[in-house]
Amino acid sequence: MVSDNGFNPDWVSAPGDTIIDLMDEHGFNEEELSKRVGLSLIKGRELISGELILTEKIANKLESLFDVSATFWLSREDKYRQHKDAIIRQNNEWVQSLPTSDMSKLGWIPKGLSGNKKVECCLSFFGVSSVPEWFNYYKNKQTAIAFRKSEAFRTEEMAVITWLKKAEYISRKQRTYAWDKEILKGSLEDLRKHSLEPDPKVFLPAIRSILADAGVALVILPTPKGCPASGATCFFEHGKATLIMSFRYLRDDHFWFTLFHEVGHLVLHNCEQHRIEGMSGLSEKEEQEANEFSSSVLIPPAYRAEFDTLTGRNWKNIIKFARKIGVSKGIVLGQLQHAQRIPFDHFAKFKVKYNREDLS
Repeated sequence: MVSDNGFNPDWVSAPGDTIIDLMDEHGFNEEELSKRVGLSLIKGRELISGELILTEKIANKLESLFDVSATFWLSREDKYRQHKDAIIRQNNEWVQSLPTSDMSKLGWIPKGLSGNKKVECCLSFFGVSSVPEWFNYYKNKQTAIAFRKSEAFRTEEMAVITWLKKAEYISRKQRTYAWDKEILKGSLEDLRKHSLEPDPKVFLPAIRSILADAGVALVILPTPKGCPASGATCFFEHGKATLIMSFRYLRDDHFWFTLFHEVGHLVLHNCEQHRIEGMSGLSEKEEQEANEFSSSVLIPPAYRAEFDTLTGRNWKNIIKFARKIGVSKGIVLGQLQHAQRIPFDHFAKFKVKYNREDLS
């Protein structure tokens, strides 16, 4: 992650600020000041605004005009330019650490931006006016994020924070009832039955409505490069949970396991104590508890003994079992593969594959 070590966010003003004070004191306007220091009116205004570099020649003119030493003016100019260069370096380092290419591809920021416009647009995306303000916000922001991630990828903190920020915008637009853990627990079977529907355009609105009744906003959002999250749970607002799904693998077994894994965090753990900085996630114990919760919803304990008899030798039994317990055959297969009872490259046709364009 981009570091703010050694960066002083306190503003250092341009020498022009002092020039303005002295102009008022001596009764000069911009035109008269420009003439007395040997500049055109346009260049004089640039000197005042800090756009024009204050040279030794100008410093000597200002010394004669205001009886303030040229050394003072050159020192002010040097400090201002150093500070301005530090801001530019910090801005560039910060924006380069963001997944701006994917942010553009996903429509989160406009395409074709560069330089200051790119920095300004990214600052606007995060709702801040400067990089120091961004650092102050995320250093002090204690937003708890428990996110599932693939161990095959390296988590890039900036990509995760960017993904979560976009998810927050979407979540805040969704209306839900007040967060109620008991209602969520009581809706598990209603959620589960929608696993039989292969079309996301049909089941996503249905489960979004069920979750909203329990005070949970469902956000479907692809991740930018560097963010390995499959799902996340957090509270962007008091009294309203957010469950984010990335549809990383575009398969029904992975989607439904992840969904109930995240529901498990909301049901079992205190998700309102959260943070963004550090992205430490939950403990191994809590992750295991969420995994077990998801498995028990998908394969109820009453059917576990029968499930344990299934193997890849008779694929028809897998289909019969899935029909019996009311979930898709892809989910049953995924659970068998997770239990290492069937290789991951077997019976691939059992699983429903989603199209990214159908997810919204």
